[in-house]
Amino acid sequence: MNLLAGDLGGTKTILAVYSNENYPKKLFEKYYISSEWESFYSIFEDFFKHLPDHISLPEYGCIGVAGPIKDQKVTITNLGWNIETEELSQLSKINNIELINDFSVLIYGIPFFKNDQYEVIQGTLNSETKTNQELVAIIGAGTGLGMSRGLITPKNIFIFPSEGGHREFSPRTENEWELVKWLKKKLTIQRVSIERIVSGTGLGMIARWKLDDPLNENHPLQETLKKMDSDKSAFTDLPALVWEKANNGDKLMSEALQLWLNAYGSAAGDLALQELCSSGLWISGGTAAKNLDGINSSNFLNAFSNKGRFQSYLKEIPLIVLKDPEATLFSSACRARLSAESNGRLS
Repeated sequence: MNLLAGDLGGTKTILAVYSNENYPKKLFEKYYISSEWESFYSIFEDFFKHLPDHISLPEYGCIGVAGPIKDQKVTITNLGWNIETEELSQLSKINNIELINDFSVLIYGIPFFKNDQYEVIQGTLNSETKTNQELVAIIGAGTGLGMSRGLITPKNIFIFPSEGGHREFSPRTENEWELVKWLKKKLTIQRVSIERIVSGTGLGMIARWKLDDPLNENHPLQETLKKMDSDKSAFTDLPALVWEKANNGDKLMSEALQLWLNAYGSAAGDLALQELCSSGLWISGGTAAKNLDGINSSNFLNAFSNKGRFQSYLKEIPLIVLKDPEATLFSSACRARLSAESNGRLS
């Protein structure tokens, strides 16, 4: 018996078929640029249209989606797509499909992740903390800022979805306060959420704020911004350019990156305090996986633990970076497998 797994985000969508084994094995996969499709249903139909004949139709499925889910219905936060499992079942003839928040679904992967899928940057993750009976939490900066919580026991996995990335951003420094004021004016908004700053999009906005200063009008990235703003159809990965410039010694982009890492570390520390996730805080998202040195820097780690009387507590919490770019996809397969197992379908 096969399993359907999906990772539906604001930037990319991946669908795959896995075999139902103790450790799910991928059999087939297709990658889509989300913005190039009018709906998830059109992607879904395309995937099954191209499913090879030698791969049998999955019987159980799970799709991690970027948005809050109610009654197995969701509107994708950064795309505006409306999705419900009833329609997906009709399109695919798969009766057992589940929608789960893309960060919550990662909780299901934790007991199954192998060593090459993650890296511990603080504390120790031993067999007891990887299959514990205590709370874990996940945070990840991608297109937006995802957060989730979970409880893993020897017999069950419980998830507690969160939209904590949309909490109010609280400036800690004069620089952050100036950034918040600029964002409100630039975006014509009354409040600034954490993900406006702590996300890949946020890193790009920090860079724009720096470049908006007349003193920096001759910076090499100014020409890039002009092209981006004049041709909205052309994709430019501004956050990746910020990392590249900073790593090559660009002082202005280094300042932007350090501000971002400090804000990210502080947000992660706040989540760890809120959840008391002594069994581990997992850091996900493409930004962390591609730039492990930045997440493992003093800027991030010091901001994470700089919480007054709880500093020593936070320094003991295991911090784990998910390196696998398909961690959400894999975790969705793990959830589909657990669903099949709970219904007596082990193979």
